[in-house]
Amino acid sequence: MVRFKHGVETLSRLLDFLAAVAVVLTMSVVVFNIIMRTLFKHPLTGIMDYVMILTALTIALALANCAIRNGHIAIDLFIEKLPIKVGRLLDTITNLASFVFWVVAAGFMFEYAATMHATGTVFPTTQIPLAPVLGIIGAGLMALAMVVLYRLLHTVRKLVV
Repeated sequence: MVRFKHGVETLSRLLDFLAAVAVVLTMSVVVFNIIMRTLFKHPLTGIMDYVMILTALTIALALANCAIRNGHIAIDLFIEKLPIKVGRLLDTITNLASFVFWVVAAGFMFEYAATMHATGTVFPTTQIPLAPVLGIIGAGLMALAMVVLYRLLHTVRKLVV
């Protein structure tokens, strides 16, 4: 269990670092576009494509670390008012439902990426292939599912003991 926790935490930190890089790249692209438009009267072509891609990657890659840090919306206030066993049971049910949901969502994203790869779909202006972006988003969702799985196992362990 400790090795699994360490692996999930390491993966979430790595993905969060990549999300931070995507934020810096987003800011750089926007600033570069402003400079090009202001000084040279020639804006960067495909700025919307770049910003959309980088924003989607930022969100998908930061999800797991947000979950590790409990930075998401939770119903802890409600659960704390319940008896300990009932609270843990509700936590277990919630984590199980979340895990199933995120695994299914990641699976659909990988399937969508495969479809986009097979059809050769690209972003309209920049002609960047859509499939790798969707694959990375799917990987971010799968990392979130792994965090939820760790929480589920931890909650079940507390429920049983």
